[in-house]
Amino acid sequence: MTDRSNPVMPTHPAHPKPDELPGGELPRAVYRSVVAAFVWMIVAAWITFGTGREADFALAAASVLILIFLMLPFIIFVTATHHMKAKQEGLDHFLHSEVETATGSLSGRQAWVEIDIIPGALALAATLIGLVYAFTR
Repeated sequence: MTDRSNPVMPTHPAHPKPDELPGGELPRAVYRSVVAAFVWMIVAAWITFGTGREADFALAAASVLILIFLMLPFIIFVTATHHMKAKQEGLDHFLHSEVETATGSLSGRQAWVEIDIIPGALALAATLIGLVYAFTR
């Protein structure tokens, strides 16, 4: 009989360290760039498709979902900063330091690009789709 249990199970702490803010591992500029990309995407959708009742309803629903998606982490962070004495990492330190990811170490700059690539690509795609739609109507 073979033992199918995984002998190398990763162990994760049950609770975060008391001196770490949730979301404090990255500087605020990284989070702002992700938020800006999502706002750009929803604004591009409103400008392009916000012309009829059905589209307005769908865009309003999408806007509410994006707002909730963006506000929940912000509320958690603000609440934690009021109850903890931990500080967030500075941008200059982050850009010149190594960041550990699931795939290995990256520089702060590379990590920022990796974080922003999907939201930025979605925002660019929304803009290009809007331009194509506007020129083909």
